[in-house]
Amino acid sequence: MTTKRRSKLEENFEYLLNDLEVQYKYEDTKLTYIVPESKHTYLIDWSLPNNIYVETKGYLSDHKERSKYLLIKEQYPNLDLRFVFMDCNKLCGGAKYTHGTWATKNGFKYCSIKDYDIIKEWINE
Repeated sequence: MTTKRRSKLEENFEYLLNDLEVQYKYEDTKLTYIVPESKHTYLIDWSLPNNIYVETKGYLSDHKERSKYLLIKEQYPNLDLRFVFMDCNKLCGGAKYTHGTWATKNGFKYCSIKDYDIIKEWINE
């Protein structure tokens, strides 16, 4: 049974997880991370049973948002954070590269919400 989520992308991802009969938790993991001279928290969208965490993103809007994920990666090097994008080929806000290019360049695994087989592979890892 799905409940109201923050975006259509999150609703679609939850539908996919339910279809695959995966147990998951939604927004149950909160990380504290430090931006020089201040402390922030980040609420991870999805926690899968195999310690894979998934962020569903329709759009990486700006440099500040992309920097957040890089800081988290740096401060939590053992965290397996992956992205499910609405469209991997969409340009990041204010940049000349795509979401997929950004993820690859920065060492994040990613796929599109339409990549059912990849998501299924992640779940079965």
